[in-house]
Amino acid sequence: MKNENRLILELIKGEYADKTVLDDLMKEKLDYPYILGQLLYNRVGATAYLALKQNALLQKVNREFRNSLKAIYEHNVVETESFNQAIALLSPVCKKFNFSYALLKGAYLVELYPNGLRTSNDIDVLIEPDYITELASILRKHGFRQGNIRNEVFIPAERKEIISSRMNRGETVPFIKELNLPCMKYLELDVNFSLGFRPGVDEEIVRSFLDRTEPLIHESICTLDRVDFLLHLCAHLFKEATVMSWVEMGRDISLYKYCDIYLYLKRYMNAAYMEKLIRRIDEVDLRKECYYALYYTKELFDIRDDSMDQVLKKIRPTELSFMQQVIDPQNKKTYSFDMQYSDWVFCNKRRELLNET
Repeated sequence: MKNENRLILELIKGEYADKTVLDDLMKEKLDYPYILGQLLYNRVGATAYLALKQNALLQKVNREFRNSLKAIYEHNVVETESFNQAIALLSPVCKKFNFSYALLKGAYLVELYPNGLRTSNDIDVLIEPDYITELASILRKHGFRQGNIRNEVFIPAERKEIISSRMNRGETVPFIKELNLPCMKYLELDVNFSLGFRPGVDEEIVRSFLDRTEPLIHESICTLDRVDFLLHLCAHLFKEATVMSWVEMGRDISLYKYCDIYLYLKRYMNAAYMEKLIRRIDEVDLRKECYYALYYTKELFDIRDDSMDQVLKKIRPTELSFMQQVIDPQNKKTYSFDMQYSDWVFCNKRRELLNET
């Protein structure tokens, strides 16, 4: 692996970065414009800034490099404050829900990370598909409209797009409300009712998750239980990393998704938690998705922990060809890549390097 990529992977450990490793790598002649580009493209610039600051290494890097990361971090702090306000504004809306739901990913991770490291422009909510119409009605009454943001302008969704998204992507077209908060003009609510790329395939898992929700920060808002939250992160990462449509959009792999799993594990990983994790993975049959996400997180962040090794040993699927595959479900095709994963995540032409199998 290139030393630049080694440095990136150590920096994005944030508060857990090893100063000795950083010091040794920074003694090498490095391509800092490349490093900066990767950090910003993968939405982990603020995490790298914290790692350098906490290890008293900011003065050892180029001023422009340092100032760019600092600007990202300071922007993220403001954006996080606005996001937390948006969560609070969503609280009275959630009180209207007469069905089980859970806010996902950033809604909880923003509070789990050190301030300013994990931002989000949207809020993901998981529900059962039977309640989509009811949820849509409640959101519209509270000023949300379905559509997309293009060049900072709201574009209403057409009926065809709304139907297509529900049928093919396991989620709705985003519900958007203008808030005009600092660094957050719009709040986007993404409604998910599937963990995979085909709605209906995993409805039982969704129902199981929603039977075990727990309060988020605000009493009237729910998220997934601590084990299921990690399972969802893994399933979501797997879906995007291994489906061709995400590869073609260039949104299949982003290091912040692996940071989410890494930092979540650092927060909760112990023998008791990992035993619960193994049992739950078996209960909902997410071995493939979790093995992929956890194995590659361990590889990228060089996690050395006996309980992590035990989880991977217990959930390891018999057949592992999927670990280097991308599928195209619409055209019923499968592709593979022949590259170390630590190089694959930094590759900027992944679509070109996939071979049909």
